Amino acid sequence: MRITPPRDLADWRRNWPHAGAAEKVLMALEGAGGEGRFVGGCVRDALLGRRIRDIDIATNLDPQAVIAALEAAHLRAVPTGIKHGTITAVADHVGFEVTTLRHDIETYGRHAKVAFTDDWQADAARRDLSMNALFCDAAGTIHDYFGGLADLAAGRVRFVGDAAQRMDEDYLRILRFFRFHADYAQGDFDAAAILAATQRRHELKRLSGERLRQETLKLLVARRGIEVWGEMLMRDFAAAYLPWATSQDRLVKVAALETRLHLKPDPIRRLAALAVTGCGPDIAETLKLSNAERDRLLAASGIRASFDIADTRIVHRQIYVLGNDRARDQVLLDWEPGPGEGGWHGAFEIVQSWPRPTFPLAGRDLIKLGLAAGPELGAKLAEIEQWWIDGDFTADAAACLAEAKKKIAR
Repeated sequence: MRITPPRDLADWRRNWPHAGAAEKVLMALEGAGGEGRFVGGCVRDALLGRRIRDIDIATNLDPQAVIAALEAAHLRAVPTGIKHGTITAVADHVGFEVTTLRHDIETYGRHAKVAFTDDWQADAARRDLSMNALFCDAAGTIHDYFGGLADLAAGRVRFVGDAAQRMDEDYLRILRFFRFHADYAQGDFDAAAILAATQRRHELKRLSGERLRQETLKLLVARRGIEVWGEMLMRDFAAAYLPWATSQDRLVKVAALETRLHLKPDPIRRLAALAVTGCGPDIAETLKLSNAERDRLLAASGIRASFDIADTRIVHRQIYVLGNDRARDQVLLDWEPGPGEGGWHGAFEIVQSWPRPTFPLAGRDLIKLGLAAGPELGAKLAEIEQWWIDGDFTADAAACLAEAKKKIAR
C-alpha cells in the first residue's frame, strides 16, 4: 500500500472537504499561542487517498482558551462537549470538533477519568489503534508516536500499546478491531489483538444495543466486511452477541448481487440476509434498530412466501403491497442464481423502473357521489381499488371515478 505524507497541507486540498475553513481554525489556535493538529480518521484516510468525511482537530490549549481564541478570530465557538474538552469551532458555516489533549488518570470500562495536558504523545497513547493516533500539523508534517504510518502501509490493524488493556477500557473496541480490519487490513489479523479479542468475546453482550448497532452495520458494508463476518462466525464472535445472524451463504450472494447490479451496499439488507428466518425481532431488539429499520428487517427476514417473478402484473402487485424498497430487498434475498435467473433479473428491473403507484381515489370522492361515511363507504372504496389493481394499475382518477359511479348506481 502506498503511503504519501504531504509536502505541505496544500497537497491534500483536493481531497479535504472545507480545508480552507479548517485552516482558519488552526490559525486561530496558533494566534492564541497554542497549536492545532488534525487527528484520527481524516489523517488516516487522507494518507490513503480516500474520501474524508469529518475533520477533527486536537489542541494543546484548554477549552476556555480555545473559546477565547476562536472568538478573537471572529469564529463561532459552541461548547458541545466542554466537560470532555471538546468545542465545536464554526468557520465558513462548517463545524469542526476541537478537543484539548487529554491523558487518562483512571480507566473503568467505557468511561475514564481524564486530565487535560499539553503532551501530544500522552494523548495519542489513549487512542485505540495506531492508525487512528496520527496527527498532522498546519505545515503538513505527520506526527506518529506509535508506528501508525508503518501499520497503515502494511495494512495492519494494531492497537496502541497493550491490546488487552485497550479492549478492557471499552469492549466495543473488539468490534471496532474487526471493522477496521475489514476496511483497512490486507492480511491476517494482528496476533496480539485477535488473542485478546477471543478471550473477551463474551463481553460483547454487555454493550448497549445502540453501540452494537453502529459498529455492526458499519462492519457489514466495509470493504471486506463479508469475509470478516465469516471469520467472526467461525471464531464465535457473532454468536457471542448476535446468534441469529448466521446465514453467511445468503449474505455472500446478496453482496455479490449488489455489486453486479450496481447497488450501494445496504446494511439492513445484508443484516436480513444473515438473519435466520423468523429471528428478525431478536436481532432488532439486540441492536436497538430504529422503527423503520426494524420494520424493514422483519419484512425481509420473516416467514413469508418467496417473491413471485411469474409475470410483470404479479411483480407490480407485490411492489404495490411492499413498496419498491422492500420489494427490492426480497428480490435480492430470494434470487436463485443459475441458468434460469433471467426472471429474477427481469423482476429486479421492474422494481427499479416502476414506482409504486398511489390509488387515485379517496373516501371524500365517494362522499361527493352520495355515499355516507361509514363501513359501506370503506367497502366500496376497497372494491374499486381491487378493480384498479386487477387492471394492472392503469386506470387514472377519471376512470376510477367512472367505475365508482357504476358500482354505486348498482
